[in-house]
This record gives sequence, structure tokens and C-alpha cells, in this order.
Amino acid sequence: MATLIDFSTVTHKVNEWIDAELGIDTASKAFMPLMVASILDITEEEAYDSITDGGQDRGVDALFIDDRDGKNTIHVFQLKFTEDFIKSKSNFPSNEIDKILSFLNDLLDKDISQNNCNPILFEKVKEAWQSLAKKNPAIEVHFCSNTLPMVPDERNRLRKAIEKWNGVGENHYGLDEIINLFLSIKRPKIDRDIRIIDKDYYDRTDGNVRALICTIDTAELVKLISDPDDKDSVYRPIFDENVRVYLSNRNNINKEIISTALSEDRHLFWYLNNGLTITCSSFSYAKGARAPVVSLKDVQIVNGGQTSNALFEASARDLERVADVLLLVRIIEAKEQSVGHKVSETTNSQTPIKSRDLRANSLVQRKIEEALAAKGYFYERKTGQFADQPREKRVDAQTAGQAYLAYALDMPEVAKKDRGRVFGDLFETVFSDDLLPENLLIPLAVLKKIDAFKKDVQRRLRRDEKVDQEDLFIIDGAYHVLFAVRRICDRDGIDEFSHDALSRIDEAIEAVRSCVKSNMNETFSFNRFFKDYGTRTKIESLISPK
Repeated sequence: MATLIDFSTVTHKVNEWIDAELGIDTASKAFMPLMVASILDITEEEAYDSITDGGQDRGVDALFIDDRDGKNTIHVFQLKFTEDFIKSKSNFPSNEIDKILSFLNDLLDKDISQNNCNPILFEKVKEAWQSLAKKNPAIEVHFCSNTLPMVPDERNRLRKAIEKWNGVGENHYGLDEIINLFLSIKRPKIDRDIRIIDKDYYDRTDGNVRALICTIDTAELVKLISDPDDKDSVYRPIFDENVRVYLSNRNNINKEIISTALSEDRHLFWYLNNGLTITCSSFSYAKGARAPVVSLKDVQIVNGGQTSNALFEASARDLERVADVLLLVRIIEAKEQSVGHKVSETTNSQTPIKSRDLRANSLVQRKIEEALAAKGYFYERKTGQFADQPREKRVDAQTAGQAYLAYALDMPEVAKKDRGRVFGDLFETVFSDDLLPENLLIPLAVLKKIDAFKKDVQRRLRRDEKVDQEDLFIIDGAYHVLFAVRRICDRDGIDEFSHDALSRIDEAIEAVRSCVKSNMNETFSFNRFFKDYGTRTKIESLISPK
């Protein structure tokens, strides 16, 4: 049961997200981007941009399309916040269910227009329709509040109502769940025993690192990851050092894992799956014994979280059927914490998506931090690294990389739609050996000015104030305006990394606005237009030579 301390902690965290420039000027409004960012692990900018709350919001407070890592998921949020601790003892208002059901019905019937929703929501709806036309779409609805969750009877009513739609799921977050989601709690020390199969194991030692490669069955895995206080739930702290979060059985990869584990071909699982990587401070077992029990101290599953959770779900469906599914396991005894972190990094970095966290400690990132520190700036290699420093002096690595990509490398559509590539396949391109760290500052300064215009538009929309429809392009087109500024600087023969670039912003805005107007038709979508690789060429053609 959440306490006054929990309530106060969440309230303080919410207040950090108040941004009057965006029209997010109350705690109730700030709760929205906070929860979206926390649940989906997206940037502040993406979280703020996802907010659709306001007049004619159809009960939808935020909508975000997640296409990262091959996903195709539409996330719909309904968010409620109270500043009164007594009211936190109430349940999520169940009358909000019908608003969401009405919206989902119209979304899936393509029966939404500019006449029955606000402009921000309508742009998100058009983006959602594009997503629904692609392969394997899914919709996740999130009901979040700093109160008690929805009462069970109303949850059941909701669940029955959405059963008619394939690929639609529901998620509920009350104050307890929010605390578990983002409060900083010291990771507990986890000790476990697992029994390995027969003599299918191999032990080796190199210096201060020791490893055991072995095979276990699903029954042992379930015991390993079960919550000691609730055997029907997974013990989440055992995955604290795993860089990925489980995405539920609606994720295609996890569906396949579950399907294989329950199939007649489940004996092939050991051959088809990469297995688990476990780190621990020490392990011990009776060498030479058949099917020995291995005692593990301070356990973390650093790779294979998806497999572990999917098999746990499969076992809940049919434990007898999956109990004999075998799994390859690599146990690494790393007495030095740095070795354990290195194992987590390298085992996860072998997949196509490389996260910002995996790159944070690279030499080039450390060099940039040191160089900008000499100029009085705090370069945040990691999210929130210098949260205690003045905001105007903090340089977020992700935002800096996106701005540089759009401005100096002429890739505004990538900066807009594929931000993960900054720390993925484009990492060496953005943060090359030729990069002058100070050259990250002007693109950010220009983007900040562009964002001020964008925030003004968003603020007026959220306050139901009059907005020129021609200005709506800036919500999705900020990076293309940034690109246009650089192109204007090139035309005028000025140093694009000097403060003179700031004087070209108004002209760049007009160039992008004109480009949008000349390409609009009845099927036009800002989101699709600014994701198109050809848009930058169209903008460039409108920047007339001097």
C-alpha cells in the first residue's frame, strides 16, 4: 500500500516536469509526459509531443506510436492526477472507460475527423492509421493515476469490451505501480540455487573471471525468477542489470518463444534459442556430480530477459508441457563489478539496436564531456547525469546528436523518426573523430529557438486558443527547420557554427511552411511528410539563392 511518503515523492517528481512554455503549467498536466516517458522509456521531447489532452481529446491524454526495434505499437494513455493525498485512496474513475472504448471503436473504423477531435490528436490519429496498415500492429491502452487502480469489476468490463479487437491490450498503473516503476530503490542481493541437467556442464577460469556453461529446464528457470512472496509473479529485481525490459506476450518475438515452448517441437528449443547469461559474485557446486545443484550469490540475468519472461508465461499456461523445455545457460562469476557491467554491455550490444547507455562510457563520449566542461557546459553522456546543474548549462547527448544529425549531416528525417540510430549504426558518423565538441552547441541553440516557436503553438492548442493552421507543421517539422537554417547559412556564406546562424531561423521557418503548403492535399499528414526522405530536397529547392 502506497504511503504519504510515496505520494509526496511522486508529486515532487511530477513538479519537475512542469513547463509553462508548453502549456504544461499544472501538476496534473505534468503528470502526463512524466508517465509516458517512464512507461515507454522515451525522451522528454517525445513525451511532451505525445500529449493530446485538451478540448475534444476524446478521453485520450497522450498517444505515441512506437516503431523502435521493429515494433509497431500504438500506445494510448488516459492519465489522472490528484494533489490531495486523501483522494489518492480512491480508485481510477471507471466512467473514463467508455470514452476510450468510443475512441478505439472510431479509430479502428476510421471514423475520426478534424470535426470530432483536436488538431494534435487528429495528427496522431492519422499516424496511427498508417501504423495499423503496416505488419503486425498492436494497441496498448494505459490507465495511469496516482490513486488506486480501477476496481476489478470495471477492469473486467473493460477486458470483455476490448476482446472483440485482436491485438488490443490494457495496462493499469496506480500509485503503488508508479512507485515500483521509477523510484530509485537499491537493488536487493539475490541468492538462488538451480539444478543443472545431468553432466551437461563445462567450467573454466581465466584470471579473476570464472564461468560455467550448462543446461537447465524451464521448471528450474521458473523457480529462479519467481517472486519469493508471490510464486505467480516474476521477481523483477533479478533483471535490474538487463538493458531491455520485457514487452509482454504481445511482442512478436515473445509470442514465438511461447509458441515454440508449447509446441510439439519444444525439444528443439535448446538449439533455436540463445539462452541466458547470468552474472553473480560467486557460484559453487559439487564437481563431477550428476545433475548438481549450483548455488549462486548476488544473481543478475543480464541477457535473456525476454526468453525468461516468455517461458514464465508459457509455464503459467501449461507447466507440465513446458517443464522439460531445455535452455542453454552461461553463468559468469565476476567478483569485480566492472567485469559484470562489461558482460551486460557486450552480450546485449551484439543485437542490432545499440542503446545510448551502452555507448555512454565510450572514449569519444568522455572526450566530449571533458571538452565541453572546459567551456562551462555539462555534457550528459547518461540520462540525467547532471540533473542538479542549471538546465541552460546541460547538454543532453541524445538531443545534441539528433540536432547535429539534422543540421550538420543533412538528415532531419532520421533525427525526427529514428533517434535510436544516433547511438546505433550512425554513432561513428555523428560522433566521429573529426567532430569538434563545441560544434554541438550552435545546432542546439538554433533548435532551442525553433522549439520556442513549437512550444508556443502547442501551448495555445492546449489552452484552446486560436492557432493559425499553417503553424501546425512545426510540431513535426522542427528538425527540418533546423536543416533549412544550415542550408541558408551555406547560401549566405556564413559560418554555420557561429551565432550568426540564429538570425536565419525566421527565413527557415517560412521556407518549411511554404514547402508544406505547396504539398498539402486531402490525404496529407505532417508526420508522414516529415518522415519522407524527399522532403529535405523540396525544402532546399525553395531556399532561393542570393
